[in-house]
Amino acid sequence: MIEIGDLTFTDGDCLALAERSPAAVGIHDKAAWLQLFAASGMVEDPVGSRPHCASPGDSPYEGPLGRFYETFIAANDIRFCVDRDIVCGLHVVRDLSLEIAMSGELTVRVPMHLLYELEPRGEQLRIARLAAHWELLPMLRQQLGFERASLEVGLLSTWRMLRHLGPGGVTGFMQALAGVGEGGKRQVLHFSRCFNGRRELGRLFNNDAAVIAFPFGGTSLSVSELARQGGSLSFEKLLAAGNVVSASCCYRLDDRLCEGVAFFELDRDSLKIETLTFYW
Repeated sequence: MIEIGDLTFTDGDCLALAERSPAAVGIHDKAAWLQLFAASGMVEDPVGSRPHCASPGDSPYEGPLGRFYETFIAANDIRFCVDRDIVCGLHVVRDLSLEIAMSGELTVRVPMHLLYELEPRGEQLRIARLAAHWELLPMLRQQLGFERASLEVGLLSTWRMLRHLGPGGVTGFMQALAGVGEGGKRQVLHFSRCFNGRRELGRLFNNDAAVIAFPFGGTSLSVSELARQGGSLSFEKLLAAGNVVSASCCYRLDDRLCEGVAFFELDRDSLKIETLTFYW
């Protein structure tokens, strides 16, 4: 139960709101999808690209989120294949893959971690931030593997971006190609080896006073406290989006088993960890 003033929300309330997003996407209901967001809602899809940020004075249909919908959702058939849902406070994380049918001949599969940050508006919950952690380059490589269909889809996708987002929007989207990449993933795996081997963790962090959510909405730890937790951490499905590496994770301590998703925010130059948030 989450209590905010006189309002009370359950984990089920939070998950139900998150589930309404793919439901609206699946039936191409633009109005229903837009109504899920707060007036100043934000979409980062993928993380690392330029965010689409609404303002209270925006027209829902013609504002940034409406243009995002027309560019990336309206023309595609998108299926959400969810492996795990985690609710921590007013955050919902979905560990999933998307199957995106971009034409009758071209379908790509995109591994993803989705983070919904919710906030109350009146007596209802709304999405304040939707952050989609996935890798643009592997998706583009899939798309290019369909010969003639790849060319047709690529031209239509570019035309939609130019029409709805303008040249700056295309540039902003392609920013997702830059980030911490494979080096960031190696840093996360190095972190797990140090944690499991009881080796010094402080040198992996940008700040010795960094706070680690273990998990979000629960226990907050310093780097030294994290090192004393014991148990073992394992990561799989590592995705580098912008300066964040997300990973499906498993934490074991005696007979305790926690499965979820971890988000490592890294310094782009040094690859040291700036923030670390677990969800399980």
